[in-house]
Amino acid sequence: MTNTYQPNWDSLTRHEAPGWFKDGKFGLYAHWGIYSVPGFGNEWYGKWMHDPAHEIHRRHVETFGSPADNGYTKFIDGFTAEHYDADEWAELFAASGASYAGFSLAHHDGFGLWDSDVYRWNVGKMGPKRDLYGELAAALRARGLRLVAPFHIIRGFNWFLPGWNQWDQTFDAAAVERGLAEGWELFDPEFADFYWVQQTSKFEDFFTQWQLKVREVIDKYRPDMMWFDGGKFRDDGYEETALEILAHYLNQALAWGNEVLVLNKLPVSMQYNFHPDFGVINFEKGRDRPLQFERPWNDDMRIGDQSWGWVENQQYASGHTLLSKLIDCSARGGTMMLSLSPTPDGRIPAGQRESLLEMGAWLSANGEAIYNTVPWTTHSEGDLKKLWHHERGHKFWIYDNCNADDRRYTQSKDGVTVYAMTLGIPEASVTFEALNDEVGIERVSLVESDQPLRWEQTRAGLTIDTGGVNFKSDLAAAWKVALK
Repeated sequence: MTNTYQPNWDSLTRHEAPGWFKDGKFGLYAHWGIYSVPGFGNEWYGKWMHDPAHEIHRRHVETFGSPADNGYTKFIDGFTAEHYDADEWAELFAASGASYAGFSLAHHDGFGLWDSDVYRWNVGKMGPKRDLYGELAAALRARGLRLVAPFHIIRGFNWFLPGWNQWDQTFDAAAVERGLAEGWELFDPEFADFYWVQQTSKFEDFFTQWQLKVREVIDKYRPDMMWFDGGKFRDDGYEETALEILAHYLNQALAWGNEVLVLNKLPVSMQYNFHPDFGVINFEKGRDRPLQFERPWNDDMRIGDQSWGWVENQQYASGHTLLSKLIDCSARGGTMMLSLSPTPDGRIPAGQRESLLEMGAWLSANGEAIYNTVPWTTHSEGDLKKLWHHERGHKFWIYDNCNADDRRYTQSKDGVTVYAMTLGIPEASVTFEALNDEVGIERVSLVESDQPLRWEQTRAGLTIDTGGVNFKSDLAAAWKVALK
């Protein structure tokens, strides 16, 4: 193995994001795991079922019984993946216009969706007894899509404890005492290597196993990109290990001949997972993303309104909302990653599929305005404030209310073409103010077809008559503006 990258930030920050990622713009992953079996609350079901103050605990007791008799591991048998068809998933992902895909290898609960030889709590050894991740990796690569490997498990130590606060390392002592007295499975030493709580295990052992898991996935599946949820990556005693794993990944990729990247998340703590100059900056649901960001960046979101994982009666983001976000991110020099919510038997619900296919149909006709583009001198026109939601001191980007008044721009890498887009269909006309008569325009055409257009350029901007245009989709519109 080559040792081009050394385990220090001076060396690792020299690694640049590959062109395929910056050009591909859009990718998919999924939150899929045993938390989808109860189908209630959210993907933190395993944690909240042990918190007597939480509605999920009450629901669990009413539906399944005490955590002593029906612990979280009992859901493993219900995670059947019997209808999971990796080729079917990959076909859908390709049809959506995504350039890469995958699913969370293990969420905070630690149950793995790959066939692991370094620990027992995984789908290769329990539940489906299949290599679910390996199957998808092969199906994606057969269709020319790249593979993402998301990990959430670094936050798993003590995560199941009632009232656990990762910031000040405290928990609800009274609830823990109750659980011990009632004999909850959570505190049974037989399950110490699953729950990883301080009453039955040590963080050092948990951290050692975490390293083995990540290295196994790197070496076994050769992912094209990796993503880690927030954890102790920069803390004394742990940063050295993180540096070694990152250097191992980048050096392995050179040996494979692959161009890879690592997403560097900005958690709610406002401290990046890794050195701020390393990797591609990742914002969850646009949280705290600035108006402009000069480095390559990624914005991820969930498709459901209640949970990252599957729960009953969840509403899904529309194709219009998803496409609006993708267009906006592309205009600002960023990329978008969307998380799906499959059912425990391995199906992607119809509502999610419909939104993806709507988006994919638009990209099939208009993808020239998105893929392989870079930001223009003007990113956007319209009301930006409606895209922002403020909550508990943080700003989130939302795209539910976009329409034809929201205008966006990208440009070709050679700078000879500007793509002007609206996040909806203008009824009679649209004026792109930045394309005024100070900009030399040779011709204007639709991206999706060769229909004739009427347009004029004035001091107020480029005005295009849309009254007689037959658009293929009602999600958005894109025009190709050739510059002189």
